[in-house]
Amino acid sequence: MRKFTIAAGLLFGLSLGACGGDKWDSALSEFEGIKNKMCECTDKACTDKVQDDYKAWKTAMKDKVGKDSKPSEAQDKKGRDLKDEMRACRKKFDGSGAGATE
Repeated sequence: MRKFTIAAGLLFGLSLGACGGDKWDSALSEFEGIKNKMCECTDKACTDKVQDDYKAWKTAMKDKVGKDSKPSEAQDKKGRDLKDEMRACRKKFDGSGAGATE
């Protein structure tokens, strides 16, 4: 019984520790969906719409994950990579060639 209690305690502790990462993982999953929509666009009007959606999502995410919450280094890297990929997809239809994704 003691081993079961220790194992249950460890699992509970691990699940609590994972909660902080879950909201960032969830946010990254949503961000990847937005990036995919951007990359599926075939004209500037589409990229403008997805960019507007991205800005609204980004504002909502600040409240959802909390301003004091920080992603792990790996999550931060994945977010930067997704942002770069999204910027490259938007750049195809951006008249300035700059791909201005915030």
